[in-house]
Amino acid sequence: MSQPIQLYVHVPFCEKKCHYCDFASWELPAVQQRRWTETILKEIAGRAHLAQGRPVDTVFFGGGTPSLLATEFLERILAEIRSLYDLSRMREMSIECNPSSLKKEKLDLYHKLGFTRMSIGIQSFHAHELTRLGRVHTPETARLALETVGADGRFQFSGDLIFGVPGQTEESFLASLESLIGLGPDHVSFYGLTIEEGTEFARQQASGALIMPEDGIYNGMYTAGVELLKRHGYHRYEVSNFSKPGKPSLHNQGYWTGVEYLAFGPGAHSFFAGKRAVSPRSFEGYLEWGGRGFDAASCAEEILTADNLVSEAVLLGLRQDSGVDLAKLGNLGFRLPLEVLAKWEKVGMLARDGETIRLIDEGWLFLDEIGSDLLARGSMPI
Repeated sequence: MSQPIQLYVHVPFCEKKCHYCDFASWELPAVQQRRWTETILKEIAGRAHLAQGRPVDTVFFGGGTPSLLATEFLERILAEIRSLYDLSRMREMSIECNPSSLKKEKLDLYHKLGFTRMSIGIQSFHAHELTRLGRVHTPETARLALETVGADGRFQFSGDLIFGVPGQTEESFLASLESLIGLGPDHVSFYGLTIEEGTEFARQQASGALIMPEDGIYNGMYTAGVELLKRHGYHRYEVSNFSKPGKPSLHNQGYWTGVEYLAFGPGAHSFFAGKRAVSPRSFEGYLEWGGRGFDAASCAEEILTADNLVSEAVLLGLRQDSGVDLAKLGNLGFRLPLEVLAKWEKVGMLARDGETIRLIDEGWLFLDEIGSDLLARGSMPI
């Protein structure tokens, strides 16, 4: 039986660019939605042959703000996908939504179109923190959106938060997390704020107007958030993702476990046939690329080497509660000396269970350091 693949559609439109966002997304007039739709429909059709009839088991509309997309365009894109790709084994279809653009009538539309899951960007339940982040919704709007989806009952839904916001305290972060938990999502994601080049926060930091929390405060927020979610029955299955039993994001799990996927839209990242490729990132650059017939030469492409595959197996494995499969590493020709594992086991940050190693306790806070150490001290055959 053919291995399933995944599809990702990048919708680059937003009401307002958030201060931390470095994704390919823009505040554009509505007329640009039509231009983007015509191009992405051609891209979806032009790359369908790559799937070779393999089934698609997850589809994810991300952004930007997909819930801003006009109904006409969303319907056309999904109709094109259904006509060209095999969705007979579909397990999950997700759409990212902002609270300010999520209305009851849209839930009826999304259900009709086959969506099964929503990922809702909350980020905080404190008005001053939302303003600091550049968000357009209010705490009241966020609560109403979550209550509406929860009462509807037809969708799994996730809420996203950010911690480590300038001026945020551990107490205020936990209060937001308590508010989110109280609204009953199946899934919670929370991410530590990082400053990305080209963002409003990067400009503020360069001018001295942005002071980030110290590592101790940042780590304290993460640890306390994990414990709070655990008490409420949420399982940490990835470093930043938590779900009720049986309710993880199947699409995101595919990214972390090496499932192949095709991604469409400006700046979209694909992983297929041993290659990673990124489409042109700018809006006009993407449209021009479509006008040239989506030539491969305009994509940033990386062919994965044995070293790349080992690095991803280690670093992506450590991000997950399921851990790193040592037998898989062995099949790739990579060996980890026992003394390297023993070092991290001794300090209580790593556990080994047969052919699997995984992070435990404070090890989650040192994921990058542990991963780098394992890769540096392991060996490939010469």
